[in-house]
Amino acid sequence: MLVFPRRSALGLMATLALTACGTGHKTAQSSKAASGNQASETSPSASPAGEQSVETGVRTDSGYHLNTVLEGAPTVTLYTDLQCPYCARTDPTYREVARRLAGTMNLTVRHFPLPMHANALPAAQAVQAAEKQGAYMAMSGKIFEHQTEWKGLTDVAQLTEIFTGYARELKLNTDRFIADLPDAGGLKLIQDEFEAGNEVGVHGTPSFVIDGVLVEKVDSSTSADHMVAAFTEQAGL
Repeated sequence: MLVFPRRSALGLMATLALTACGTGHKTAQSSKAASGNQASETSPSASPAGEQSVETGVRTDSGYHLNTVLEGAPTVTLYTDLQCPYCARTDPTYREVARRLAGTMNLTVRHFPLPMHANALPAAQAVQAAEKQGAYMAMSGKIFEHQTEWKGLTDVAQLTEIFTGYARELKLNTDRFIADLPDAGGLKLIQDEFEAGNEVGVHGTPSFVIDGVLVEKVDSSTSADHMVAAFTEQAGL
């Protein structure tokens, strides 16, 4: 079933203009290998050591929250592309850091689908459709885990089938999931988050921003310990 026609997806990509796709983030490229709240739930994810991440179910203007919201605390925002292999490597580390910094800093995530990745936008749409059923983190973890299965697909129906299969594995309502894939609100949210990243100087993924300021020397090869240290140091904690 053609849920999100590729032409319309690429049309939106064209509006998300970058000066140079995937550049301006040298640390990631040079690593050793290349609004409204929802109900809480616990879902399986790609967390380290087989741990489970708890869905906060909370989205604010800062993005989707990976730990409990702490009013007035500094906020780290990860700009991520679901087709980016560096982002797939970063994902479990960032989730672990969110767990460690719970009660100290807010850690959020925003979409930044690079035009160089043809399936990044449809993948983001799948995550947004899952978020409507309280499974943002579960779906994003599943999509990252199986990135090699879908990143090179050119058939929209096959891509839709794969993402729907992930929804089924996560025990989501697949009829609702399919209906929500082309949701205009989800597309606008993705576009708004991309534009917000552009405004603070994001040009590649993964990129980390603390209260509007890019974090330097943190990339997909950074350990959880060093990531915690970098975040707290820049936040003055």
